[in-house]
Amino acid sequence: MRKPRTRTLLLTLLGTAILGAVLHAAWPFLFYPRQTLSFSFPAQPITAEGTVAKAGIAERDITPPIGMPKFGYSAWARDADGFRTRLKARAFYLSGPGQTPLAIVQLDLGSGSLVLRHRVAELVMERTDVPAHALTLLVTHSHSGPGQYLGSDFYNVFGSNKPGFDPALFEFLSQRIADAVIDAYESRREARFAVGQSDLFGVTRNRSMAAWANNFPDQDQSTADPMQAVNPTMTLLRIDQRQGDHFEPAGALSLYSIHGTAIPPFTRPYHADVWHWISEELERQFAGNHSRFIHGVAQATHADNNPAWQEDLRGDLEAERIGKALGSHAIRLFHSLEPRLSPTLTTAIASRQLDLLDDIEGGRFELCERAIAGASVAGAANGDEVFPVSYLPFLAENWPRRFFTDNCQGVKQWMLSKLQLLLPAERFPHQALFQIVRINQLVLVPLPWEITLESGNRIRQAVAATLPEGPDWQVEISSLANGYFGYAVTPEEYALQYYEGGHTLYGPHTLDFLIQQSVRLSRDLQQQGNIDQIPRQQTFSLLSRQYFPEMLTAPGPRRWVNAPTHYQGNATTGPYWSLELSAEAANRMALDHPLLAIHCHDHVITDDSAELQLLHLRDTEKETGRYEVRWYPGTQPPSRPCRFAVDTGERQPLFSAPVP
Repeated sequence: MRKPRTRTLLLTLLGTAILGAVLHAAWPFLFYPRQTLSFSFPAQPITAEGTVAKAGIAERDITPPIGMPKFGYSAWARDADGFRTRLKARAFYLSGPGQTPLAIVQLDLGSGSLVLRHRVAELVMERTDVPAHALTLLVTHSHSGPGQYLGSDFYNVFGSNKPGFDPALFEFLSQRIADAVIDAYESRREARFAVGQSDLFGVTRNRSMAAWANNFPDQDQSTADPMQAVNPTMTLLRIDQRQGDHFEPAGALSLYSIHGTAIPPFTRPYHADVWHWISEELERQFAGNHSRFIHGVAQATHADNNPAWQEDLRGDLEAERIGKALGSHAIRLFHSLEPRLSPTLTTAIASRQLDLLDDIEGGRFELCERAIAGASVAGAANGDEVFPVSYLPFLAENWPRRFFTDNCQGVKQWMLSKLQLLLPAERFPHQALFQIVRINQLVLVPLPWEITLESGNRIRQAVAATLPEGPDWQVEISSLANGYFGYAVTPEEYALQYYEGGHTLYGPHTLDFLIQQSVRLSRDLQQQGNIDQIPRQQTFSLLSRQYFPEMLTAPGPRRWVNAPTHYQGNATTGPYWSLELSAEAANRMALDHPLLAIHCHDHVITDDSAELQLLHLRDTEKETGRYEVRWYPGTQPPSRPCRFAVDTGERQPLFSAPVP
């Protein structure tokens, strides 16, 4: 008699869990208010004046306040409690004589966003000569940055650990990013340019080998190496600016294929992940220049390429090790380009926005009529499994549908089965911006999908085939640019329904569609010149909830609570010095301005580096916050004496007792 009762209890618990999950998912869609965003892009045909090519580069801090939900690990993420490294926007303005000026921005964010791109474009048009269609936002895909700024309800609700579009965060990011572009425009100077590529193996591994190997059924995969099934190519644009009667290195924009997941789920601080150290290594090479050297690094085709962290050591030190290896590679590539520097700048851009819910000129190539999320999305990607969810039937990898596969989504196991159809197609991402950007022999293909290794190879080859003979074309794909549509895998990868295939929202022929649209846009660019096919008037309606603090204040009374103490840390963080800080409450503290420093007798370490960390501990009833400040000294022993310093809003910072 016990077995029926046990079975009944288990079924009741399972039913309750499913009902709870459905109600949790549905709650925002039933009760959250909507925020309407409207954009207007008047026709603005602009060609650059003058007879020389110019470039400008600028940077802005985009670290949000404490307490924001974070994007990338979905429910496994945690609200931010401070920062380990700051988040940045790095803007590159390019202007060739008689050509349309371009602006490319690299962002330490988890994803692009079409509404964010459009808002920044509006702001930039008011103060620069960059037309709306000539702005591109590239991202790092760090999983330790904020969410709630995306252009679809689906990802604003399910992409972070809390749901809703945050209008205040959205405007904060928009203004800071636009300021970076405007500064780059205003700092433009005569410049020289060089583009190059170089391979680096050993820092990434393929996380879904069986799915990748399914692309090559005739090959023996028994000895296939995950460290080789990666995109090892770093692409770098070097820019030198005129300084008086000579030119000096001013900046670089590079792309590499590596997931921003060296920092694992459940960690709280904001973190730029490996990208911080990739940027920093090259920037330190030119610390003494007249103007600050800026290195922006963004994603290429990373979707199944994870950082090659050492087992059980995933965290800060592994992110640093991998990032510095890539940073050193960027240094070598940058210097190798010096003989190729040229005053010639040839640019072109084609932008075409498509609504995937409409009939599409040129054909859909069997793209599904609406998006459906696969059950394997809940199971998470290899390396990020959470017991027991990632190992359950249907949620686990390689659990394709065996029956009833004659619908557009084919072998995909649907999350929550047909209940997912209750979510209107308009709530999923459906407005996609396709672009082709030419900078001399570099052809950049920004796409709002996460592109797997083999998918990127196929897109790259197809676009390269459209280019005329002549230059040594270097074609690179940039994932997650200007928006987010989940993944794009090959049909062969889709057949196994690993995480990447389950997260390919528009079905097994998504890649076919991306190839054809990219090829079509590339051909149109060559035949017609610059293409601006972004609707002049647009409106978005998004479920909203504000997490961004109502009012950030100037620095309040701040004081050090104790003397610095040394801790050994652990295998993922390393040793550090720590002390407590009393300051304004967390919801009053702005993190996008300089805050902390270490003053030694011969140098100063700022919180722009990864050596300083801020962690919120608690707030008191008197609107005062308590924080832990950590200093992770670099490999060289610090010179003595050294003191912690915190900005007070006055001329002089407040110093701590000396570090022993």
